[in-house]
Amino acid sequence: MKYAVTAMCGDGGNDSLALRAAHVGIALSDAEASIVSPFSSADRSMMSCVELLRQSRAGLATSFANFTALICYGQIMSGMLKMATFYFAISLTENLWMLIDGAISTGLMLTISMSGPAERLAPHRPTSRILGPQMLASVGGIVLMNWLFSALSYVWLFQQDWFRCNEHSAAEGDATKWWLQGDNYESSIMSFVCTFQFINNGFVVNYGYLYRARWYKNYALLVVWGFLMAFVSYMLLADPNRVGCAFRLNCGTASTLEKLGYGTPTWKVEPYNSPLGHNVIPKQSRYELWGYCLGNMAATNLWQVFVINGPVRNLLRKRKPLRRLKVKL
Repeated sequence: MKYAVTAMCGDGGNDSLALRAAHVGIALSDAEASIVSPFSSADRSMMSCVELLRQSRAGLATSFANFTALICYGQIMSGMLKMATFYFAISLTENLWMLIDGAISTGLMLTISMSGPAERLAPHRPTSRILGPQMLASVGGIVLMNWLFSALSYVWLFQQDWFRCNEHSAAEGDATKWWLQGDNYESSIMSFVCTFQFINNGFVVNYGYLYRARWYKNYALLVVWGFLMAFVSYMLLADPNRVGCAFRLNCGTASTLEKLGYGTPTWKVEPYNSPLGHNVIPKQSRYELWGYCLGNMAATNLWQVFVINGPVRNLLRKRKPLRRLKVKL
């Protein structure tokens, strides 16, 4: 016990001291004596030890999955999103902020933890190093790809003939209506790109690998993820409508929308704070942007599947194995 992690199982009777002294003790009894052990099981079988390992490894992997998703969330928020906000003097709309923080982040973080353990016990345990190579490679790869795609989205935007840069001065605007700083194409493009990245954060860490159930068995996360994807895709691909105008995306002042041929909206739209009077993206460009966002999501998922959890990881594990303690019995 001085040099290695030990486990002990027993009935919680005359072996109570050993159960208490071990790093992991499991009493195979539901009697009162089992209170001396951190874990107990009414199933008096050695398979209870295997079940404990399955559950504990899945719990550790789930904790790191949530940690990865939250770190990626913070890097998106403090990375290209904030830099674009300061450089272009823009802001996301208030309803979009509530969607990101209230529905996307909260809903995905809750459902990530609903994944069960893997059916079989893996030959080695999951990483427990927050700053280990696996965590750094996973977070670093996702963050760098998200930043790259965010920057390239502006390169794409500036090449569009329908684009007109934001001429609004934040210093001259009404500070009490900060959400009006999003009435431009710069804010609209960043809103869609970053929102898809936020949604992808929950999915990209959901792969079970060796310790958690397969990704398609986390039904709660798939339902939440699918709803959010459909909702944001509708705002991007559909013509100006009540939902998009509520988020001030693909919308505009009523008179401007009528001139563009979309008809007079039957809902109230606060006048747009831009010379164009709208931020409606042409239909073909909407599908191009949508495909671009899906490409961003696909790239990060491929990184997670093939590099972090797949053949690249296995190759590095064989070539550079971890130095583990050798115990002579």
